[in-house]
Amino acid sequence: MRKRVRAFLVPTVIAAAAIGFLIARDNRATGQKQGAAGDGDGRPADREAIEKSARAFMKAFEQGDAAQVASLWTEQGEMHEPGGEVIQGRANIEKSFREHFKHNPKAKMDVLIENIRFPGPNLAIEEGVLRHTGAGKELPSTTLYSVTHVKDGGQWKVAVSREWGAGQDRLEDLAWLVGKWKAAVGDQEVTLLIAKEAKKPSLVGRFTKKAQGKDVFSGTMKIFIDTARGQLRSWHFDDEGGHGQALWIRDGNRWVLDSIAVLPDGTETASVNILGRINNDELTWRSIDRVMGNEELPDTVPIRLVRVKD
Repeated sequence: MRKRVRAFLVPTVIAAAAIGFLIARDNRATGQKQGAAGDGDGRPADREAIEKSARAFMKAFEQGDAAQVASLWTEQGEMHEPGGEVIQGRANIEKSFREHFKHNPKAKMDVLIENIRFPGPNLAIEEGVLRHTGAGKELPSTTLYSVTHVKDGGQWKVAVSREWGAGQDRLEDLAWLVGKWKAAVGDQEVTLLIAKEAKKPSLVGRFTKKAQGKDVFSGTMKIFIDTARGQLRSWHFDDEGGHGQALWIRDGNRWVLDSIAVLPDGTETASVNILGRINNDELTWRSIDRVMGNEELPDTVPIRLVRVKD
């Protein structure tokens, strides 16, 4: 009898590859429109102006320029923060951003526009997702947002901005994983390739393990939001018939993957896999509480994966 039973099934590509390994473009979506933006309303120039404003916001945010960020608001504009605080007036908004940049240097904010609509001739509403990424090991986080724009002196300005939904899992939280990664221990190497699936709300990937230069283990994976639980979940399928899934749990600055799987010979496995972020180009992975069949296995040592840049 197994000494330990898990409620969920095997890891993402990183855990899947590493289990096989150990047991037997920073593509920022910067300014990318994630859904229909209502292009059929006949206002392409106004739409482009609002998208340009979003790009200007991201650039000023990345540069830590509080005055430039605040200049995108009207003189009496409002900023409603996720915690419920309302900041009124351009001067106070600038002060708030200046304080934020002081405590969060080199941070980045991606604006992922999902929709822009025009309820009136001088009124526009922009909606989407904001992704905040720090310079170090902090995991990226996301919020939903809505911005009401008005024409002020012939220019579109932010009258009211709102953020909400902090602390909820979204696929955008993992966008920093998109790209090619490699890890090596001795004469063995794991390569991971993760991409955003076109027109579908999921990440897909391919993993390959080599030993002494020869392919010995490979497979595919998919990560998506489990809408019934509101959490990230991943599935993997190795090319020899093994399969499984994992439920992702955010734990401070790391993801904990509660996982079980079935090996090609039918043996059940279980583990807790820990994905830690060092920075945007480096991460660590470790597997603990491992069980294979009736046997408990020792924890693995952390392995380091590095982004392969083109």
